Parts: sequence; C-alpha cells; structure tokens
Amino acid sequence: MIALPTPPTSHSGPTQSSALSLLSMLQEDSQPLVFSALKKLLRVVDTLWHEVSASLPLLEEIAEGEEFPKETKAVASAVASRVFFHLEEYRDSLRLALGAGDAYFNVVSDKSPYVETLVCKAIEIYTKVSDSSSAADDDVMDDNVEDDGLKDKVLGIVEKMFERCYSERTWSHALGIALEAKNIDKVKQILEKCGDSLNEKVATLQYGLSACTTVVVNRAFRTEALTVIGENFRSLPESHNDFASLVRCEHLLGNSSSVSEMLAGLLKTGGDKSLLALQLCFDLVDTGDQHFVSAVTSGLPKGDSVSSEIKADMEKVTAILEGGFAGELELAFLFKESDSDPLIIANLKKSLEEKGKVASLLHSMSLHANAFLNAGTTNDKFLRENLEYLKKANNWAKFSATANLGCIHQGHVTEAMTLLEPYLPAEGGAVAATGGYAEGGALMALGLIHGKPNCATALRTSTTRYLRDQLRTNSANETICHGAALGVGLSGLGCRDATIFNELKEVLYTDSAVAGEAAGIAMGMVQLGNGGGGNQEVTEMLAYAKDTSHEKIIRGLSLGIALMHYQLEEKADGIIEQLFRDRDPVLRYGGMWTVALAYVGTGNNAAIKKLLHVAISDVSNEVRMAAITALAFVLFKTPERVPELVKLLLVSFNPHVRYASCMAVGIAMAGSGNADTLAILEPMLEDLTDFVRQGALIATSMVMMQAPESHKSYKKFKSKLTGIVGEKHQSPLTKMGAILGQGIMDAGGRNVCLNMASRDGFVKPTSVIGIMMFCQHWFWHPCCSLLGLAFQPTVMAGLNHDLAFVKKFVVTCNSKPSAFAYPARLVEKKEEVKKRVTTVSLSTTAKAKAAAAKKKMEEGGDDMEVDKKEEEAKKEGEGEEEEKKEGEEDSEAAKKKKKKKGPEPKSFELNNPSRMTKSQVRVCEPKPGRYHPVLAGAKSGIILLTDTTPTEEDDEVEKVTVPSVEEEEAKMPEPFVWRPEGAAPAAAPTTTDTTATTPTTTTDDGAAK
Repeated sequence: MIALPTPPTSHSGPTQSSALSLLSMLQEDSQPLVFSALKKLLRVVDTLWHEVSASLPLLEEIAEGEEFPKETKAVASAVASRVFFHLEEYRDSLRLALGAGDAYFNVVSDKSPYVETLVCKAIEIYTKVSDSSSAADDDVMDDNVEDDGLKDKVLGIVEKMFERCYSERTWSHALGIALEAKNIDKVKQILEKCGDSLNEKVATLQYGLSACTTVVVNRAFRTEALTVIGENFRSLPESHNDFASLVRCEHLLGNSSSVSEMLAGLLKTGGDKSLLALQLCFDLVDTGDQHFVSAVTSGLPKGDSVSSEIKADMEKVTAILEGGFAGELELAFLFKESDSDPLIIANLKKSLEEKGKVASLLHSMSLHANAFLNAGTTNDKFLRENLEYLKKANNWAKFSATANLGCIHQGHVTEAMTLLEPYLPAEGGAVAATGGYAEGGALMALGLIHGKPNCATALRTSTTRYLRDQLRTNSANETICHGAALGVGLSGLGCRDATIFNELKEVLYTDSAVAGEAAGIAMGMVQLGNGGGGNQEVTEMLAYAKDTSHEKIIRGLSLGIALMHYQLEEKADGIIEQLFRDRDPVLRYGGMWTVALAYVGTGNNAAIKKLLHVAISDVSNEVRMAAITALAFVLFKTPERVPELVKLLLVSFNPHVRYASCMAVGIAMAGSGNADTLAILEPMLEDLTDFVRQGALIATSMVMMQAPESHKSYKKFKSKLTGIVGEKHQSPLTKMGAILGQGIMDAGGRNVCLNMASRDGFVKPTSVIGIMMFCQHWFWHPCCSLLGLAFQPTVMAGLNHDLAFVKKFVVTCNSKPSAFAYPARLVEKKEEVKKRVTTVSLSTTAKAKAAAAKKKMEEGGDDMEVDKKEEEAKKEGEGEEEEKKEGEEDSEAAKKKKKKKGPEPKSFELNNPSRMTKSQVRVCEPKPGRYHPVLAGAKSGIILLTDTTPTEEDDEVEKVTVPSVEEEEAKMPEPFVWRPEGAAPAAAPTTTDTTATTPTTTTDDGAAK
C-alpha cells in the first residue's frame, strides 16, 4: 500500500483518529450534513481508508444517486475512488475518479502517486482498446469497457496526457504511448510537433527506433512505424543526421538498396564520412545477417562506375562486407590474446586416466571441453601432443573428435583445407558402406570453420561447392553423408539456394536414419527464415516426416522446419498450431523450437503463454523440456525475466522439467555472473537426479563465463567442477556436465561469451543455431561441437583509416583491475623430494665402528673403503647444509610474498586491442588523445578512429595478421668474421671489386675458409 500526501483540494485541520462518526453522518437526511461529512472524509481517507472501505456501497450509492447535488456526488466519487485505490482495485478507482471530475482528479497539474497510477491504468486500457488483436490475450480486458462507458472517458484522459507531454516537451513519453497503442497517426503527429528542435527530434527518433524493437510486438505495425521513423531520419539535415540509426532502421525494413546508396554517398564525401562508412560496414557484418549484407554489397558501384577518388575506400568496404576482414581481425585477436590454460585439460585428462580405462562418454566429452577452451584460437597443441589419447576415440566419438577441429579453427578459412587434409575423404577412392567417421567429422569441421558470416564469401562459396561434391560422391556411406550434409548447411547458411535444397532432399529420400537427420537440419539451415505462408518446401518436409518411420529423420525435419521459420513471428503461427496439435511427440517437440526461433528475442507474451502451457501439460518429457528451454530464446533480450518465470519449475517433481529450467536460466543469463541467478541454480547442483546435476553444472558454467577470480562464487564452483570429475561415485552424466562446464567457463581462451545478439541489438542467426543445436546433445553427442558458433569475441579493437591497430588509442576502465582481470592460471604441482633424515648415532656405536675399522686395517683391508666412507659422510653434511640454505631462501621468499601490497587502483587502462566483457562496457570510456571514435559512444567491438593530427606520422601501428599453419623458419644470421679474443682487427682490403664477394671466415689458426 502507498501512503499518499493530502490531496490538493483538502485543507489542514486537526488529526482525526477514527472515521466512524463521519460515516454515520452519511446516513442523515440532511444533504448539507452529508456533503460536510464527505468533505471531511476526503481529508482523512488516505489514512483511515480501512474504516471507510466498509461503507463503499453507501458511497457509490451517493455518487450515482439522482437526489444528490452534483458537487456532493463528485466528492463521494473522489472518496470512493481513493478507497478503491488503496485496495489496489485500480479499474474501479479510475471509473469513480472520472466521475469526480477535474476538481478532484486533475491529470494535467496533479502529479501525486494516486493520479499517476490511475493515469497509467487509463493508458493501459487505452492501448488495449486500440490494439484489438492483443485485447483477447490480456486480463485487463476481461471486463467490458463499453458497458460502463469508460472508453470515451479514457480517451479524454489520454488526450490530456498527450497535451501535457507536448507542453513539457517529453516527446519520448508521448511516442511510447502512441507506439504501444499502435496509433500511427499519433506517431506522425508527435514527430511533426517535435520538429522545431532538431536535437530533440533526433533523440525522439532514436528512442522510437529502440522502442520499435522492444515495445512493439505486432510485426505489421512495427514495419509501418519504422517506415515513418526512417522517413523522418532522411528528412534531417546532414549536420544532424544519425547515419548509424538510419542504417539500423533500413536494415530492420530490409531496404538494402538505401544502405548501398548511403555508403556510396559517405565515401564520396570523404574525410571522417568515409571512416563512418567503414564503421557502418563493420556494424552490418556484426549483425550476422549474411543475406542482407550480400544484398548491400551487390548494390554498391563496381568496376568503371567507381571513381578514382573513392576506389581505395571502396576496396576496403568490399573487404569488410565480403572479403572476411572482420573474421580475420577476430581470429587474430583470439590467437594473440588467448589466455587458455593448458593445465585445465591436462589435469582433466590425468583425472580420467587415474582409474585405468577411460569411459568412452567421458573421453569424448574431454575432447569437446578442449575444443571449447580453445574455440577460435587455432590452438590444437593438446591434440598434437596426445595422439595416443586421441586414438582412444572410436566410431562416432572419432567423428566428434575430428569435428572439434572445426570449433578450434573456426574462422581460419584460408588454411582450412590444409588443416583438415589428413582427415578428408580421399579423392577418387572407393567409398565403403561402413566406417568413414574421421572423414565425416572432417567435413562437418569444414562447415564449422566457414559457418560464421564474417568470413570471406568467395572461400565460403568454394567450400560449399566442395562439400556438395562430397555429398554426391559419398552417398553410399551414411556417416560421411551425415558430416557432409551438416557441413553444407553450415557453409551455405541462409543462402536460400533451391539447387542445394534439392540435393539435400535427395539425401533425405534415401531414408537413411543417420544421413536423413542431418539432411533435414541442413535443409532448414539453407532456407533459414524462408518459410511461412504455406511454403511448398515446408509442406514437403512435413509430409515426409509423417510418412517415415525413423525417429531421427522426424526430429531432423522438425528442427529444419523450425529453422525455416526463423524470425517470422506471426507468419509462423499456422505451422506452429499444426505442430502443437500433432499426435507425434517428436513433431510437437519441433513445434516448441519453431516458437523459439520464430519469436526469438521478441518477448512476445502470446508465445510465452503457449510455451508455459505446454511446459506443465504435455505428456512427453522431451516436449516439455523443449518448451521450457525455448523461453530463454524468446526472452533473451530481457534475461532477468527467465529466472523469475522458471523459479517454480525448478522445484518440479519432474526431473526433465528441472533440467530444462536450469538450461533456460543458463542460456538467458550467460556471462552475467549474477549472484541471484547463481543462488537459484545452487540447490540444483546437489539434485538427486544425475542429469539434473549435469544441467545445473552446464548452466552455472554459462553464467560464470568470463567471471573474474574475485567473484565470490568463482573458486568454490571451480573446485567443485574439478572435484566431481575426480570423485569415484559420481555418475557419468554428472561428470559429463562437469567436464563440459570446465570447457564452457573458460571458452575461447577466456575471450568469448555466449551471446545471441549483436552490439546493435540484432539477433545473430549463427549464435541462435549454435545454442539450439547444442541443446540437441541430449539425443546426439556430436551436436556439442556446434556450440562454438554461439561464442562471440568480447573484443575492443580500434582501427585507423588503413584498418590497422592504433597502439596510441587507450580506453580507461573506471573500476578496480581485479573486477575484470583474467583468473590466475593453474600451477603444476611438483613432486615433493623427501629430505634425508640424519640418523642419531650413540657414542658406544661410534666407538664400535672405529674399533672394527682399525681391526680391518690391521688385517690388510683396503684404505680406499675408509676414504670412501669419509667422503660420503662429508657429502651428506654438505647436502644437509645446501638443503638448509634452500629452505632459508624459500622462507625468505615466502616472507616477501606475505608483505602487504598497496591499495588497489580504482581505474586502469586497456591497450588496443583488448578484451572487454559485457559488464565492463558500462564503466569504460576512451581516453582523450590523438585518436577518438568516429561514431560517438562507441566503446566495444571494432571501432574506427579519427585522427585529430593526420599530418603527423604514427609509428605505433600494427597490421592485422592471420595466424599461419606453417611455422616461420628462423632467419639466417648476418655474415660475420670470427676473431679470437684480443686479436688485432683484420686489415681493410686495398682493392675494390664491383662483383659480389663471398664473406670469409677464419679458423683458430688464422687459415681462411
């Protein structure tokens, strides 16, 4: 309950402890007496409302009675309204407040909590009345607004609120109401009225653009609103135009030609505008929408149409958009800045081998963990140094082990064929019907390397062509076919090529369970987001899923259908309803993932209600798991809502529901290190069911990604992960979760994080697909490798006009270094050398030994033996002295370490390039200097820098270099003449020769060589 201030209409008077006497006066026949009692009640109703609430029927009778004067009825309505307000019956409170009139309910001048709350209720009703499509889905409209005449009165209040916003120039508030109510006329009116101030208009347009992606749920109205916002952006003068926001708006509308024209125009302007064009190109690539980026590239001028002035800049634009420069930069960063700890995987291997034979499951998971630890870093040292350990992988474990190379070398497209050549299928060889696990894994790895959209388009196209050839050539081997199909889907992601789709369909029609499953998924990848509206391909896939008897094929096709409805929202409702009602649980399972991908990042309430209903009602555990996990996809832009939604599901009696709830929380809150989230997951780590513990370990690892060692839960959870692997009585499934957790927690050399959104808020398809496919490891372990697609580098890289790193660009982080520092690496434990213990000899023993030695000498014994014993005793004494000295040195070093350090600085500087975590961005600012971002407010990601003194040379510049597979040989030493120490220098030659001469060296005796 809210304690409210005295209303403006009341006047001060003595404090009243009870309202009973005033309430009794309401039943008097004298109207002046009733009016006086009501006026006094209005003064005390905010403190004595609990007593007045018993007389609410009488107050409403007075408010609606014909026999009372208008003023009396207004006061009675005001009193009753405030009582309902304190009872939190806001709808009835609003109805009576509207009857009281402006004297007691002034929405323009009164800003008390009472008025503000009822105005919010009025706006809520207004938006629901305006949006008839969502009215049926909301409890607000359970009562009929038309019956009690609220509609017209509410419209009046909202109009007054608009006028109030206009007078106070709070344009964003007015625009938010108009967008939520889906009133396009109001949107236009607001943007027109704020036009007298260009700065205010730009800020309002930026707010509207952001609100369209968060507040507006209806896709059709969002497009209409974005069109209006885009027109207003284009009408701004160039001095105030926000090109970054305009590009974002055009991208949301799909206007690639407008973006191409804008980029070409900025390049022609030159100067900082050309730098801005390069920055916009990097931002476009970061969205992950390869289809749109390709359309923008094709719309740029080419060949002779490019003027000589902008030719060099146009080449840079092409290199960024389709040349894979952004991918090369990320690869170079992950390679050079990797902080991967080799002891993590070494200790893991040691723990697994301690008990003799390693279980196949745990062996395979350890290789997945190694792939996660080194994802994108090209560091495959562990695999090269432990070939015997690698050879333990058999059959599908060998497939996974080879596929993991694609995760480790992700983005290394220039060396992909060289890296995988030993494992790829031999050219022209006979194809066996069995085996081929390494070959199939290599083909999948090839697709993983080329899976991200920021790699070179030409190399991706040639790789897709190679994989298609392998798909046709090795059709007799289902294992190779499986890897080739997934490789084709990954390298051809979103290309929407009908020929590739038909080739995959031919593989599907062979009715091979293994190959057909991969073909079904790959078909969805190729046609990503191209379903909906009775699509023929979707109809064919659904028909075949109902005809086949293979569950693996049905699951593959259901996931493929989900991929084809990526980000289609309402257009996918038809197929979603069809899948929801199907009797086959596998197809219903696909329906849950269709909701997840169709409404990913939208926060759509209707989609959430459907998923929650299935989560508690479906008879299939797998379907319920998919429904709960899908919540994380729909709500990932507002992740804090997920733990609240699944809080009760975490204590469900069903272990599958608990497992899925853990995974949903981990996916949504990845990289946050949120203490409340970890507290929710902590009880699940001790759950009685092994696979629930597995899910809790994986989820907690996701939340703890890039967490510093200073985090209060870091050391405890880290030790728990290593402890579970070494425990004898833990089940394999729990150990599997601990092993994968170790890889996820320190993934990508500790420089990556799970993230489904770009820095501009666009949904990244590769990340969504990577996490979705990782969740399929419940059915198919090789799917673990695909999680690498979701790892996004948390990089801050400042580039100059030549696209090189500028070392003089520094970012200040206003936080203690320990808050964002890399965790300390593990220290290898050295075997303790046992110190020699000096034996105590008694005096009688010494006398006996001396007598024996003397007797032996008298009998002709060798003196050498006595000498040897003396020497050994001497050495023992020396050894003891050395050990004593070493011990003293160690103790002195320990004392030095124990000395107190000075206070930790409150800020530190980040060099270029450097890691910048998601939580670190908010406390970072570019340090003032020669270079500053061309796009104001840019802090993370790839940042183009403008030079304030371009005429001065800058030697501290480093080019972006991609790591090479071939190690560079050491350079030959310079020619030299060797002379012995103290020798005189040789006399200078008296003759000159224009021909090249061979340098001479001399030997020790002076002879020439």
